[in-house]
Amino acid sequence: MRYLKAYENYNTDTTLIIVDVQKSFNKFFSEMYINELKKYCKKFGEVYQVWDNHIDGKIVDKDYLYDKDPEIPIHDDLYHFPNQTELIEKRYNYDVDADFYKKILNKDVHKEISDKEDSKQLKKGDIFPTKEGTVIVYIGNNHKWFQVPIKLYKHLVELKGKDVVIVGGSDSECLEDIITSAESLGVNIKRDYKYIYSANHCPI
Repeated sequence: MRYLKAYENYNTDTTLIIVDVQKSFNKFFSEMYINELKKYCKKFGEVYQVWDNHIDGKIVDKDYLYDKDPEIPIHDDLYHFPNQTELIEKRYNYDVDADFYKKILNKDVHKEISDKEDSKQLKKGDIFPTKEGTVIVYIGNNHKWFQVPIKLYKHLVELKGKDVVIVGGSDSECLEDIITSAESLGVNIKRDYKYIYSANHCPI
């Protein structure tokens, strides 16, 4: 079995991060999956829901990236989970390079990234600061880069050195953005595969 039975019992000090379990992705998971995930949330003291704003179109307000305390949306695309303490907005990017972020990077940082891209020296998890208080992380798969919003960055820094369970999806895509970013910032991430969906598989 791929999922880890060791995670059946958690104390209330453990944080659960749910990634992209939202209605616009529900072709990838079942109603039973949602029901079981809601039961699972009750085992955790804190549940962070990280959601993707792709549903709002290509042009969105950048407050979600650069505001330390962005407005909490009331959004029809979102589920509400038991013990949910944080709702954190983000956005995935596909095939972008350093030039995509040039406006928010210091000249030296942009040159360093560009040089590493050209020489293929970038490694998964390489992390670089922006001028706006966010960081960008090299993911190196379908999503080459991920820009960590200030709110998410703040919470991941606070979780440094702690065990955090992560679920949701999609495996190897948006889920990997969050896992790689968290691990680069020193968070001890534990995947519970019983609640991780992919583009072609739902575990429940």
